[in-house]
Amino acid sequence: MPVRPNPIRWVLSCFQFSGRTPHLREVPLLLLKCGVWGLATGPVFAAFFMLMGGHDPLVLVRDPTALLWSCATGVIWALTFYIFLGLGNTWLKAKLAGYPCAIAKTISAVYSIAASSFSFVLAVSINKWMGGTVIRMEMHYFWQVVLLDGIIGGILALVIGAFIQLKGQVQKAQAELSLKEIETARAQALALQSQINPHFFFNTLNTISALVDDDPATAKRMIGSLSDMFRYTLGCTQAESVPLDQELRFVRDYLAIEQARFRKRLRVELPEGPMPDVRVPGLVLQPLVENAVKHGIARRIEGGLISVRVAQGADRTRVSVRNTADDPDPGAPERLYRHGHALENVRARLRLFTGRQEPLSVAWNPEWTEFSFEI
Repeated sequence: MPVRPNPIRWVLSCFQFSGRTPHLREVPLLLLKCGVWGLATGPVFAAFFMLMGGHDPLVLVRDPTALLWSCATGVIWALTFYIFLGLGNTWLKAKLAGYPCAIAKTISAVYSIAASSFSFVLAVSINKWMGGTVIRMEMHYFWQVVLLDGIIGGILALVIGAFIQLKGQVQKAQAELSLKEIETARAQALALQSQINPHFFFNTLNTISALVDDDPATAKRMIGSLSDMFRYTLGCTQAESVPLDQELRFVRDYLAIEQARFRKRLRVELPEGPMPDVRVPGLVLQPLVENAVKHGIARRIEGGLISVRVAQGADRTRVSVRNTADDPDPGAPERLYRHGHALENVRARLRLFTGRQEPLSVAWNPEWTEFSFEI
């Protein structure tokens, strides 16, 4: 069925102005819409100002001439403000594209003050020149309004300018702070890399030396694992984070070497299958595993179990390292996180990486101790 024209919908469309810069051929239709808007609202504003001034607004109903002048006044004010404030701002917005947001907003605010003042001056001047307008204003009031607009515009420009300067200083300070944090994190990564227990390295070499004659195949595997581990540690210094599955492969190589040392005393449980697609700081998991071996398994004649677990939630992934232990209390935080030790480095790097004040959690019972963190 053919759509019947709806005059109410067309009148409502007169109030819809596009924010983009219009083409020249679109300007006449936009001005027509603006004129219709002024024609419709002129009598409303005229009645309001007459009521505020103590006059009878019903004169617009009784006197067709007054109604006509109120419509004309509405058209004049709508067109002057739309041409200089509406179209002017859309043109200015296109010219300011690419400028910093704060600068563009400042220029736009100052222009809006100037354009509104000029539009006001022009509309009042046209009304006075035409004569017979319902809205009247004495000239000294007129210049007071213009002066007030100018003062407000100047104050606004100064306030926005001061705000921009302050914002620039804050952004500069934040950038410097972020740079320092990045440098700190990299320095801590280097420190953590250098803190891979030298005893582990020498013990591994001694174990390999003892296995060369008795179990050459195991000695070969240990040399390969040791080579992969140190290749990985060198690569970690070039990146701020690594995929979780790479960190787990590194831990797998480390535990393979430790199993060759401890034999049946060390049992290992590692996560299988595809890992969550998350990134962690490089060399953040191995110190937790090394701590579990050193303070949990090595102290027990019968050895124990080290379990590395990865649990994926809706918006975060939990990684934990649990080891068999006889001590029901691993100690107070000040003893766990001593300055310069690997655990303190892990906690500091996780704090920078996650933004949490206490990113490393500790849990224990009479049979096991567990360190965990969430990404």
